[in-house]
Amino acid sequence: MEINWFPGHMAKSTREIESSLKVADCAVYVLDSRAVKSCFNPAFDKMIDVPTVYVLNKTDLAPKDVIDGWVKALSAGGNIAVAVEGTGSACRKKLLAAIKAACSTMLEKQRKRGINEHVRAVVLGVPNTGKSTVINSLCGKARLITGDKAGVTRAARWARVDETLDVLDTAGTLYPKITDRTVGENLAIIGSIKDEVLDVTELAAALIGRLNGIDENILTARYGKQISPQNGLCEIAAARGYKIRGGEFDTERAAAALIDDFRKCRLGKIALERVDGGR
Repeated sequence: MEINWFPGHMAKSTREIESSLKVADCAVYVLDSRAVKSCFNPAFDKMIDVPTVYVLNKTDLAPKDVIDGWVKALSAGGNIAVAVEGTGSACRKKLLAAIKAACSTMLEKQRKRGINEHVRAVVLGVPNTGKSTVINSLCGKARLITGDKAGVTRAARWARVDETLDVLDTAGTLYPKITDRTVGENLAIIGSIKDEVLDVTELAAALIGRLNGIDENILTARYGKQISPQNGLCEIAAARGYKIRGGEFDTERAAAALIDDFRKCRLGKIALERVDGGR
């Protein structure tokens, strides 16, 4: 699946992020725990030249062993990675500690010079990874607009966490052209790409194949029957009683239901990518 969804605000956001990183002390890179590798934007990797905290968000939606594997891998080489549920009560404490640790050298220099400790952190990531929710958790209250869909944040905005930390919320930004089929499917499945620009039935068929590759019992447990890659949408429609005029199965409705079931965790905690490359 080749994705070419790169609206004008994303081009503007890419420029804003690059400019902001030049004056930032730290980057907070928010990743969806269900598809960590796919959430890395190559454009960001070229820009970041400051200490980085990798935040695996939405940990309530992915298996713990997969999350632990990614945290360990991303923490290699002196990097810092933390796993959080953006809306959880423990999120703020974890994030503050991680940012402080990432900026420890700079903060020590500030103390030696008699300067009040202060960090400017840029929060970035692809759409719908939960950046604004993470910032709201840091601030202790909802200061930014959030939503469970791609493209809610359109412009960069600073938020004051406390007297020692300011964070910049940036618009979720993809790269102009995603040619890796697996990456495109993963981003679409987790909601980082607007459904309106996708062929939802094609995406759902890909998801069926992916889920059966992980465990064939996932779909059986949800729909009460084995769902095949070849005729899966008709089978889901039959299980749910989705039909259109003439008695034909409503595969579009079945596709939307399957994707929604995945995103709402009704199929269980599932990761589309593992650190070892397995799926």
